[in-house]
Amino acid sequence: MPDKAQKTIKPLPLKPIYYFYGVEDLLVEEAVDDIKARALTGGMAALNFQVFSKGGLDAEAIISAALTMPAFSEWRVVLIKDAEALKITDARLLTDYIKAPSPSTCLIFASNSAKVDRKTELIKFLEKGGYLRAFGRLGDRELISRARKEAAREGKAITDGAAQKLAALSGGKLRDFKGELEKIILFAGDKAVIDVSDVEDAGLDCREETLFGLSDAIGSKDIKTALRIYGKVSNEPPLMVIGAIARQIRILLKIKALERGGVDRSGMAGQLGIFPGHFEGYYKRSGRFVEQELKAALMKLRKADVILKTGRMPERIAMSKLIIDLCGRGR
Repeated sequence: MPDKAQKTIKPLPLKPIYYFYGVEDLLVEEAVDDIKARALTGGMAALNFQVFSKGGLDAEAIISAALTMPAFSEWRVVLIKDAEALKITDARLLTDYIKAPSPSTCLIFASNSAKVDRKTELIKFLEKGGYLRAFGRLGDRELISRARKEAAREGKAITDGAAQKLAALSGGKLRDFKGELEKIILFAGDKAVIDVSDVEDAGLDCREETLFGLSDAIGSKDIKTALRIYGKVSNEPPLMVIGAIARQIRILLKIKALERGGVDRSGMAGQLGIFPGHFEGYYKRSGRFVEQELKAALMKLRKADVILKTGRMPERIAMSKLIIDLCGRGR
């Protein structure tokens, strides 16, 4: 039995292999930084750290780096960015390395792909060894907890309502959420507790309500209003707008699932992990869609996300087309 009186938790021992993946890139980045901080101690950190990224993912070079002994240190760290871009032949060579890895190297695979192909030999071995770790979007409860910790580091507290507004504004993406929170903390100055009024006074409330309005117009299938509202937020990063819409659609899908499961309406807000004051608006929006429409909308958002990231279409045209599609035209 563990000692209940023990108050400190020792960090888990380092592993020779890690594979971090998921759409929440900041969490992947933080996981990598944690391993580096624990492994690269002393004055030789730079000599014991090597990075390989897309365009230079050569398995033989990676394995050679991993087999190199650390300089005046217990550990060496080799980071493979964009791990999803590994070629099949390189993946096979790395699989052979994983079977007998160097005991003095942390080989870290990092990917921002939402999923991994569990049919491949590489992923099978990584999963079997307990080396896989996924980082998906955080729920509202987790974002609120994160906001508390970030604010506490600056000697402040933050109310759940203010954190909820920031979550809606950022579309649930942690990096955007953290950036907006940093702005609010600066805006709050010497104020000890950050509340909803600070979000409003910082000019973020208008942006949030506009994004809600855009989603609401899409939910009403009101193309004219949706395009007019988009004109007000067209200066915002398109991926933030997509994220805000996607976040709401995911919540609406969860409401549908809870309804199918027979969950009473009064208990839904708690299970969804959203601020109770915002629940009625979400519930009303959910009634305007059938479940299949919401699933189709998520697919359209993912497609638009790819188009924007690859620059295959001008931003305003891509976003206008997306809004028209989400409202039901062009099916």
